[in-house]
Amino acid sequence: MEIDLRPPAGGCAMAFVAVATVGVYPLIRMRVERRYVHEMDDAGFVTRAGTRVAWSAITRVRHISREMDGRVMSEEYEIRSPQGRSCLPISRIGNVREVLDYFIQRVPPEAWVTG
Repeated sequence: MEIDLRPPAGGCAMAFVAVATVGVYPLIRMRVERRYVHEMDDAGFVTRAGTRVAWSAITRVRHISREMDGRVMSEEYEIRSPQGRSCLPISRIGNVREVLDYFIQRVPPEAWVTG
């Protein structure tokens, strides 16, 4: 299953940020997006950087919600494994319902972190 990742908020604000950071922001954003989950199958998932992680290798999954003034700005699942840290950015996924259903069914129950 391929994940339909929507682009981040853009427009004048992002153009200003790119100019204000002398072009560093777009490079940082590309580097961060390398750890995003790109596609999933029955064996595991692959990040945008090409790292394959088996479902059984996942050691920890934590739900992170970032808020500002009571409004949710972004939501994601942080995934830890021996291969490193990966991320499933819920707030930027186009086919979010089917991706979450697929993901939740396959993550080992002992990997979920509450709170």
